[in-house]
Amino acid sequence: MIVFKLGGSVLKRLHPDFFRKLRELAKENIPYVIVHGGGPFVSNWMNKLGQKPVFIKGRRVTDEGTLDIVQMVLAGQVNKQLVSRLLQEGIPALGISGIDLNLITVKPKDEKLGFVGEVTGLNREVLHQLLESGWVPVLSSLGIGEKGQVFNVNADEAAASVAQGLGARQLVMVSDVDGIFIKEGNDKKLLRHATPEMVEQLISEGQITGGMIPKVRSAVRCLDGGVEEVWIINGEKGRDTDEKGTDSPGTCLVKKEVSERVSVSNL
Repeated sequence: MIVFKLGGSVLKRLHPDFFRKLRELAKENIPYVIVHGGGPFVSNWMNKLGQKPVFIKGRRVTDEGTLDIVQMVLAGQVNKQLVSRLLQEGIPALGISGIDLNLITVKPKDEKLGFVGEVTGLNREVLHQLLESGWVPVLSSLGIGEKGQVFNVNADEAAASVAQGLGARQLVMVSDVDGIFIKEGNDKKLLRHATPEMVEQLISEGQITGGMIPKVRSAVRCLDGGVEEVWIINGEKGRDTDEKGTDSPGTCLVKKEVSERVSVSNL
């Protein structure tokens, strides 16, 4: 089982190799779920409607007006455009949101963030039924509270919760960056492997900032929940090198340090 998280920054620029890999997974009978965000689309619509996007430590402040836009964009525009593209690529995608059938249940995360939810539960049975029927669930990152209130959910956190809940082996975070970069003198170097301890150190040193902080912390929680590997990769780039070669894509986060190449045979 693999869970893919697609960032809003990359949705319209996914490389053909990404869809090829999805088709290969289907041929190998490896089930997968797709969770997506859509932050740039939400911000674009907010600007069009005269609202200013506000963020606190990489998280979108979601008041009532913003929540209306978030629902419209994530469950509507973004989800259906992505499903349409996947269908064109021969992938049997079924678009849903975390609200449907109480797929993602949440509680308020922080009063300062407004209607932003922290995941408390996952309706695994529904996802298993969809997968067993041969569909690929494409899940927008919305959640529902115990009183029926809709909440905006950070897509990285939603994907991590899905990966943990389904017992996935891998979570693959697909965005428009190659992975985690660290400073070496005047240069920046792609970090091929990282552990939870390394991540916290890099955050404290100011090397990991902004929206990457909730991303890597979601990855760490995912590892703590039993997922073997979390990858951060660039979905705009192809996979021309051998999958077991040293030029394999992105940053791999694992529970403990590794001295040799981590397998990406299912990527």
